[in-house]
Order: sequence, then structure tokens, then C-alpha cells
Amino acid sequence: MNTVTQLLVGVVLVGAGLILALGFPDTELGWFEGRPLGVVLGIIGVVDLGEAVLRRRRG
Repeated sequence: MNTVTQLLVGVVLVGAGLILALGFPDTELGWFEGRPLGVVLGIIGVVDLGEAVLRRRRG
């Protein structure tokens, strides 16, 4: 994946995670509630951002 695309996906995941965790904590989304799903999306987004930053520093 392109580094810029990976940065963009990471930012979107962190943003969506924050919106779910803070804005809709008790809303049921299928099998999931908003807060736990938001936390998981946020963690995945941070990992994705970290990976993109490390790739950009090496390259």
C-alpha cells in the first residue's frame, strides 16, 4: 500500500474510532456496541499510522 494512502486510512480509522467511542458509546451496531468497536478501530488506526511513519523514515 502506498504510504500516503496508509496514512489516510490510519487517520480515517482513528477518527471513526473516536466518533464511535465518544459519540455513540451505547449504540448497538450489529453484534457490537459503539465504545468497544471504536476503541478497536482507534488502536488499528494508530498501528497503521505508526507503520506508515516508520516506512516513510526508512524510505
